[in-house]
Amino acid sequence: MNKRLLVSIILPTYNRASILGVCVESVLNQSYANWELLISDDCSIDNTREVIKHYVNRDYRINGLMHEHNLGLPRNRNAALSVAKGQLVFFIEDDLVLHQDCLEKLVSTYDSFGTQNIVIVPRLIESTDPDKEAVRHNVPFYVNKLTGEIFNNYGHNSGNILEVEMGHACCLYPRNQLQVIGGYEEKAYKGNYCREESDLNMRLINRGFKFYFQPAAVADHNKVSTGGCRQSGRLKQTYYYTKNHIVFLLRNFGIRSTYMIPCFFMEFSRRTFVNNFL
Repeated sequence: MNKRLLVSIILPTYNRASILGVCVESVLNQSYANWELLISDDCSIDNTREVIKHYVNRDYRINGLMHEHNLGLPRNRNAALSVAKGQLVFFIEDDLVLHQDCLEKLVSTYDSFGTQNIVIVPRLIESTDPDKEAVRHNVPFYVNKLTGEIFNNYGHNSGNILEVEMGHACCLYPRNQLQVIGGYEEKAYKGNYCREESDLNMRLINRGFKFYFQPAAVADHNKVSTGGCRQSGRLKQTYYYTKNHIVFLLRNFGIRSTYMIPCFFMEFSRRTFVNNFL
């Protein structure tokens, strides 16, 4: 493994002071030491800034970006990406706890392929149940070809590295390629920002990138219901999921979106009826 590869770990956060330290401690505990941590605070109104300052003073590898206005998740990620120095970028979230060798496994896997046109996807042990669709297909990710929906079983343990159709929001990327495609789309996705990471990954796929799932690189994903970009209330969640998915189809599937959008509405309506009334 090439231990000279600097990894820029990008951690966007918003009003998650109560859990942020647990995530940062897991970064400090990594067996792979050649990293910088960029904590990008999206104008939090709790004591997130005090937590960030504590860790900036504690370790020279940690830097804090403090925004004076709320940017939204895609722009917040891009702000950190614009100052990242590493050859590799690892996006994480403030409700993740990395296992000690997570980063080491990701970097060694990336290095073993000997090419830049790949993304390495870690295994996330979810605190919530995985999507039944992905479980049914016994894969980490399942993309419905008719609706474009992406179902996941991030905790799937294949026992070996798998090439997969898509990645989630916390993958390891070559930094220069992220900058070539302009990073995250900042304006199209709203609310809970569902599909903004899929949009990024799809643009890389269209440039010939391959995604590889490394089950030995593990993080615990302890989803919380407050802070971040989560919308409260099922109605808002449903609205933004639907709106953002349609935007995702229009942006990435061209003429195919003319049949994928109606298929999505029919399947989503069927699934909503079954879940709520049966």
